[in-house]
Amino acid sequence: MRARLVCIFVFCCSLFAQQASQPSLTIYNQDFAVVRQDVPLDLKSGVNQVNVNDISMHLEPDSVILRDPSGRHVINVLEQNYRNDPVSQFSLLSLYEGRTIDFEMPDHSLVKGKVIRSGFVRPDYFNVNAYNQGYPAQEEPIIEIGGQLRFGLPGTPIFPDLTGETILKPRLEWAIASDKAGKFPAELSYVTGGMSWKADYNIVAPEKGDLVHIVGWVTRFNRE
Repeated sequence: MRARLVCIFVFCCSLFAQQASQPSLTIYNQDFAVVRQDVPLDLKSGVNQVNVNDISMHLEPDSVILRDPSGRHVINVLEQNYRNDPVSQFSLLSLYEGRTIDFEMPDHSLVKGKVIRSGFVRPDYFNVNAYNQGYPAQEEPIIEIGGQLRFGLPGTPIFPDLTGETILKPRLEWAIASDKAGKFPAELSYVTGGMSWKADYNIVAPEKGDLVHIVGWVTRFNRE
């Protein structure tokens, strides 16, 4: 019995250590949540460029708080840039506007075309709500082939490579000033949309007696 108790204790400690590094969520039933997560910082004296990729796609940039929970380091964020434009076919096509690339036709042959207009519409060009909903449709691309213009893609675009401007996930970019070098875990917290919850209850009552059974279900909605 003692050996089994020791194993359970070690497992619980391991589980607690694993959960401690995971983001914590406080979800409200009004389509938003508060996220808290650890961000390891390794700062040098002066201005540091720091990027964080493991964040929500519905983050509200003006709710971001970055701090040292121990209070030993002062984090001075000089500039923040929230990028929510992960690479897609049209966003990558926009980076090749004015350039000629290959397009793969249905018969697997290749044809060269110059990208006149990609059709990509950046979300921040429009008025959207706080949770980045209601994006408009993309515009139709314009491709020049053999000196003639056509609307729509002639085939699947073949890109030489990803450019340095592309990202694969939403990202926070900071310029952080520090008066001294230091390596420590900071806490990042922010408000995000796309999350909600509801509670449902089932009651089972016997034909006789006053003892009932109540079963509760909590459903969490995550539209990330």
